[in-house]
Amino acid sequence: MKPGPAWLRDEEPGLAEKAGERLREEAARARVQIGATGTLPVDQEAARQEITEEERARRDSRPNSRRWRALNKLDDGIDGLRQRQADAGARLTAAEERLKRAPEDDAAILAAWLEAGEKGERPAASVYERERDRDAARLLVAGLERKVDAALERRLSHLERHRAKMLRDAREDVDAARDRLLELVAQLPEARAELLAARDVLLWIAHYPDLPEAFGFPTAIALGLRAPVEQTLQTSSRVGFGGAVAALEADADALAGRYAEETQRRLGTAPPRTPTREAMWTDDSDYQAWAKQERERAIELAKQGHDPDQLAREVRG
Repeated sequence: MKPGPAWLRDEEPGLAEKAGERLREEAARARVQIGATGTLPVDQEAARQEITEEERARRDSRPNSRRWRALNKLDDGIDGLRQRQADAGARLTAAEERLKRAPEDDAAILAAWLEAGEKGERPAASVYERERDRDAARLLVAGLERKVDAALERRLSHLERHRAKMLRDAREDVDAARDRLLELVAQLPEARAELLAARDVLLWIAHYPDLPEAFGFPTAIALGLRAPVEQTLQTSSRVGFGGAVAALEADADALAGRYAEETQRRLGTAPPRTPTREAMWTDDSDYQAWAKQERERAIELAKQGHDPDQLAREVRG
């Protein structure tokens, strides 16, 4: 028989060639099907739980401090899985390195066997065993990643179920911390007055019977000295201590009560939606409530004798 396929020999293909052709066609169809659907997970539940690295990092974020034992328990479980994941990753890296060295190691062992006169059984190639080790390590890493994702899913579900109570707890902690800070701030004027009194005694002793030379402004931060004020407050203006205390009080109130608008919305403290704050359709229920309130306000002001034309312009605006 001439070499080559039947079409090249210009002959009718035999049974073996026909069977081989059918196998090739089936394999090609299988490759097309796998290429189209091979990346889609068969398990729909697994597909639902699959999350991206970005989403995984978001779900794994932690607060600075926690008061909830259930959350701590969930996080401890995730930390344990993360440690196992790190160990499995190290094992996979080592297995990949061993597989990469397989040809060189096998060649060295075979050379030693040849040098020894080919005594005993010929050394078997280690690449297949090392491939199995590598594949097993890969499977372990993938399995632990699935377990971490499932744990993060449970953590998210727990937060969603208990968010309202946890928000109340966190709000109480914020208010308590603000109150403690304000108590300390309220003690500052008295503590500073004690320091000024002690300073006066020191000056009296140093100068008696003479009067001490006047120096600085006792009511100002750092006696009004420019260098320490510029270094700490980044201003060359004199800052009164009373103003500094008021700033600390405002700081405590801002830390406890001022948040971004999205955070306010989630906390239920956001101001009502109005067209003065954002674009709104006239059929929006919030827009209609705002328009009704504005009309009622204009009518009330008109009753009080305000300019109706000016009020009408405000309403139209």
